[in-house]
Amino acid sequence: MQGSIYIFVKRKLISHGVDRTPDGRVTIENKHLFLGFVRLERAVRIADFDAVQRAVKIIDGRANALGKRHLIVFAYMYLYFSDATPKKTLADVKADDGGVVRTVEYRRAVTPEERLIGDWGQLCFARYGDSLLRAVYASTV
Repeated sequence: MQGSIYIFVKRKLISHGVDRTPDGRVTIENKHLFLGFVRLERAVRIADFDAVQRAVKIIDGRANALGKRHLIVFAYMYLYFSDATPKKTLADVKADDGGVVRTVEYRRAVTPEERLIGDWGQLCFARYGDSLLRAVYASTV
């Protein structure tokens, strides 16, 4: 990853659709909120789960202070759509003991810490993503 981390983060956020709604645009237009995402990217790059959680908490606090707590969905998306999230789940295979073995593939080799970050982001997005995105898109009405 060469170039400015700020440009990288902005492009990644735009790829997640932040520019499609007035509320979403706040994530790149509000300097303090945007810097929270830069902090999140730095934590992801060093694969530090504690730093990732701190960055998400900071983003949540800043979004809440703006009265737009639902913008936290973009932090979950940021983590969910990363190299540490499985890109393809292969068919479940029955094990000899009657259980099921599930295999996942990654785009590249990931460390256990990177996988933890990706799994946590996936869990948060699965749990809260739909309702938070509805709130984001409600701002267009």
